[in-house]
Amino acid sequence: MAVDVKIKQKSLFKKKITIEEIIKLTNLSYGVCDEAYRLIPKEIGPRTILYDKNKLARGIELALENNDIILRLSLPTTPKEIRCFYKIIETICKNLNTNTYIRNEETTQIEDNDTFIKSDEEGSIYGLKDMKDILATKEYSYMQIFGVYHPIAIGSKEIKEIDNNLENFENLLNKLQQLDLYYAAPKLYQTPDKLIAVYAIGTEIPSIVPLKPGIISNKSKDIKDWFVFLPGNKAIKYEDFINNVDHNNYYDANHIVICLKEEKIKELITKYETKI
Repeated sequence: MAVDVKIKQKSLFKKKITIEEIIKLTNLSYGVCDEAYRLIPKEIGPRTILYDKNKLARGIELALENNDIILRLSLPTTPKEIRCFYKIIETICKNLNTNTYIRNEETTQIEDNDTFIKSDEEGSIYGLKDMKDILATKEYSYMQIFGVYHPIAIGSKEIKEIDNNLENFENLLNKLQQLDLYYAAPKLYQTPDKLIAVYAIGTEIPSIVPLKPGIISNKSKDIKDWFVFLPGNKAIKYEDFINNVDHNNYYDANHIVICLKEEKIKELITKYETKI
């Protein structure tokens, strides 16, 4: 679910506005996503992410379409981010001397923002309940949502912690993303006979790694093998890697945190090194 907003300029001579100017108006942090949906801070692109660095949630998308300003809020999200979204709308509208904007293809006014804040909070609660109901069927072991910094896997442990409460959801998203950790994501390589995916893991770097590797792309079905590159460009199969690291540091429903010492890396290479 998402809330899509378009702010149009009504004057005949439309003001030329840039992403940089909008960012300054909001006083928020910003960045863009890489191919693994990890944030690259302080970069601007066709779809720039705005966020509050002190309360990390899911991020607000910002784009330009001719002279129109496009904003998107993903649901479910946190109360603070919902309020931030409508504050951005109000700030931009005032800067453009307009009190109307288009929300989900319907023209509305900034004076209705309090109503929409309540509606989006209710929509977020519904979204959390929907995730809980889907996970209860056991068809999926987790559901993935996009956070500001990287994707997060929501499973039964997270659902229990959230307890269908937006404040709990806000605290969970912020807690996970404020940790100073490297979120490992694979690169794809085409060998002469197949497509492979490779994670790079360094020495003594606290890293978030998946229990079950994957990518968010329609290319995922074409990947034939998964590997890890360890220091020295030594490759081992991902299965051998994940089955032989410590699983005690839980991160989310599909990730753990590891920090490999040099001795452990040497052991993994000695036992499981393979050629790609």
